[in-house]
Amino acid sequence: MKLIGHELVAYEPLFWRENARQIEAGKQNLFKFDAAAIKRAQELGAQFCVEAENLNEAIIANAAGAKFIVVPRELAGKAAKLAQDYLFDAQICVVIGGEDELAELSETGADAAIFKNAVIGKDKR
Repeated sequence: MKLIGHELVAYEPLFWRENARQIEAGKQNLFKFDAAAIKRAQELGAQFCVEAENLNEAIIANAAGAKFIVVPRELAGKAAKLAQDYLFDAQICVVIGGEDELAELSETGADAAIFKNAVIGKDKR
């Protein structure tokens, strides 16, 4: 399992984007599934990650070129199986609050755990 945001592991931060206009080339952009934002990232040739609320969004995000697909913990097992079955290029991720969540998350088959501090610009409550 890849760890993004752990103090002992080098990582590239993800920059939270509220809308397509905020997307920047040269940064790892993260946003909720949105066709306009995906199109903007593609036009700029920018790396992007998508928060998917369901499997349909995950399938489309992968096909569109997302690097990471961030899903709710309760969807992680199904999304990870889907990604494995269909050989997704994107990695299935879940945002976690701390190390104590790693063992439980590992049981889902998720590719990566993103610690909250790795996401710049999103409310961390």
